[in-house]
Amino acid sequence: MLMSSVFTALAGLFAVTSAQRLTKPVIQPETPSFESGLFNSLRPHQSNIGQWEWGWIPLRCHDVAIAEGFNPYDIEVYDVFYDDCGSAWVFCRHHDAEMDLTSMRDVFGRMPARTRQYVRTIMALPGTRSAYTFSDLGDVVFFGDCHRYPTVFIHEIGHILDVHGVPGHTGSRFSLGQIWLDNYNLDPRICNEYAQTKNWAQEVVVGMYDKVVPGGLGAIQPNWNDIFHQYATVQGYLGNAIIPGGTCDFRWPNE
Repeated sequence: MLMSSVFTALAGLFAVTSAQRLTKPVIQPETPSFESGLFNSLRPHQSNIGQWEWGWIPLRCHDVAIAEGFNPYDIEVYDVFYDDCGSAWVFCRHHDAEMDLTSMRDVFGRMPARTRQYVRTIMALPGTRSAYTFSDLGDVVFFGDCHRYPTVFIHEIGHILDVHGVPGHTGSRFSLGQIWLDNYNLDPRICNEYAQTKNWAQEVVVGMYDKVVPGGLGAIQPNWNDIFHQYATVQGYLGNAIIPGGTCDFRWPNE
């Protein structure tokens, strides 16, 4: 239901923000784009939709719309059911968003089920390509043409996995713990410039690419060993959560 509320400071606490910059150099040579390899290797899943009645909207989508300067009544809301999970995801889309509903369904459906399961709601708004995540309940907000970039989806969901996806470490950020720090310190470099402030989430992208794309990271990056302990730690602790197949064994209750 469309509900009035203040975009509270509490909600803002859970939005992932930039961390302190790291000091390690970026791997050389620069790693080629992951986009085409991921698109070709992550297969889409069939989905069905049901649109909410006009004027009804989840509270998180309502609050984000207001905070970003949009009218909540311009947001279309859908339940989206995929064939590998029993319950629906909620999609909130501004009618002027560059990312259309078909593209949202396609790219999100390419995410492995055990990755996707930690997301509650995804939202598409008009604007320059960017995104941010509320890791408290797994809500992701996209701007612009993010549907062309599966790495953006993986990166943002990676923030949620950081808090909820590592067995035995849920409820706090695994990337702030000693295990991650120790393995980070074993490597001389980081994967790219964005990792200077969002290293864990970027290594989720690297770790998934290495697992799902034929040849893995070594096929496109000769110095893969310079970041090995970081993406191998992601792979080891997330396990099959970043591998296609299976079905959902966790879901947030929808609003």
